[in-house]
Amino acid sequence: MSYRAVVFDLFGTLVRSFTRQEYDQVNARMAEAVGVPFPEFWQLVGETYSGKCLGHYASFEDNIQDICSRFGLEVDASQITQAARYHYEFMADALVPEQEVLEALRMLKVRGLKYGLISDCGPEVPLLWEEYPLARLIDVPVFSCEERVSKPNIVIYQVAAHRLQVQPPECIYVGDGGSDELKGAAVAGMLPILKRTDLNDVYDRDRPEIADWNGAVIDRIMELPDLLRKMTR
Repeated sequence: MSYRAVVFDLFGTLVRSFTRQEYDQVNARMAEAVGVPFPEFWQLVGETYSGKCLGHYASFEDNIQDICSRFGLEVDASQITQAARYHYEFMADALVPEQEVLEALRMLKVRGLKYGLISDCGPEVPLLWEEYPLARLIDVPVFSCEERVSKPNIVIYQVAAHRLQVQPPECIYVGDGGSDELKGAAVAGMLPILKRTDLNDVYDRDRPEIADWNGAVIDRIMELPDLLRKMTR
């Protein structure tokens, strides 16, 4: 099969996963900034996560405002801004890829492959995206909050393929298996490849689709050029 594009997941694939230990510390700082007890704040972050990824909030600040409203608390703009700043600082670090990821993507670019990205995320990711080196390598980024649809819905894979000007069967999808993304990619007609990641300290450790995964696997993005070379011989 001749593949014309590779579509990547973002967190846990091209950049590191969110770890609970790290991000719970950020949640605790945000909770303190707006005066919501941490347990309640943490619970409301979880309750609003799906809506955030589906574009229910124009900004991350709106998400925090909604959390405070659900708790029954009125907060001023400076508190919201301070809380959001803690999150943006965390994201500024989280969106930096390792150098070997960039090197692997450049290697594949030489072969003429197009790159897509599909990320289940809130509005802060597309807001920050252009500031980071991946933006200069990814041809078509697709963010769930902008499309108002998330993985594993077949539509979001179709959107990526359409914007890449290829057919889904001409795409390889690479992801760490969150959100049933690999099965979603397969249903859409793409060839899924599992990129293993450390699941010891993530929010979504239960990923049934990778428990009995028997498809192609890589441990590092740097392995992808060799794997694709073998697959297309």
